[in-house]
Amino acid sequence: MIIVCGVDHSSGSRAAAQIAIGLSGRLGSRLALVHAVQLPLPSREMGVAQPTIFEPVDRMREAGVILLEDIVSELDAPPETAREVRIGEAAEVIATAAEEFRGEFVVVGSRGLGSVGALLIGSVSRSLATRGPCPALIVPASASPVGDGPIVCALDESDGARAALAKAADVAERLGRRLLVVTVEADDAPSSAAAEGRVDGAAIGTSTQRMLLRGEPAAAIVEAAEGHAADMIVIGSRGRGAVAASMLGSVSSSVAGQSACPVMVVRAST
Repeated sequence: MIIVCGVDHSSGSRAAAQIAIGLSGRLGSRLALVHAVQLPLPSREMGVAQPTIFEPVDRMREAGVILLEDIVSELDAPPETAREVRIGEAAEVIATAAEEFRGEFVVVGSRGLGSVGALLIGSVSRSLATRGPCPALIVPASASPVGDGPIVCALDESDGARAALAKAADVAERLGRRLLVVTVEADDAPSSAAAEGRVDGAAIGTSTQRMLLRGEPAAAIVEAAEGHAADMIVIGSRGRGAVAASMLGSVSSSVAGQSACPVMVVRAST
């Protein structure tokens, strides 16, 4: 198995790389670092690049190679870490690399260079979470290295949530961590036997704990993760159909934007 991590020159990207390196060691997976060099606008719009445009692209490519070498050295990545510098839009480059490597999941910072908005995730992470070939682990810039905390999985009745539960259970088992399965009901919702059944039916292993909470879903999930010092939240994306598949669900988007720990978004099809 291989973990694919997209990196740029932002501090948030370094945090993502650090998480990816730590997880690759603990999960026994290989690691690939991928950096995208975006073509200058004139070459994309006109279809033909002027000769003078090649020089800055070459310089950006060289800067990308140096960046990857620096990350491997500074963050003590395994020497066999694959390093890829490719031309193109970041989300497309990372997704293509993940498909070629048959990546287990991709790791990316929640926001890249120039991004703003405390509760928003960037276009690259959003695109990978909604259209990537595998689950996407979205890492906030303030995330701490993976420790001994539990894996929190948000569970509802969607296909995406069921896929997320399977992935969360697999990661928790391989990391030797407790799995905390969280189901959230609205404050004014009557007691639901179905909800209780979903939680009780999530007995993945002896180290699984189940919680039924009330409140606004994203806030309750993030609060549960913070209260249990979780290392990761795993959540399904509820998009369905041609249009919905290109959008990230409001709960998963809010969780990824608010969480202090990495959030893995899993679609039913990944």
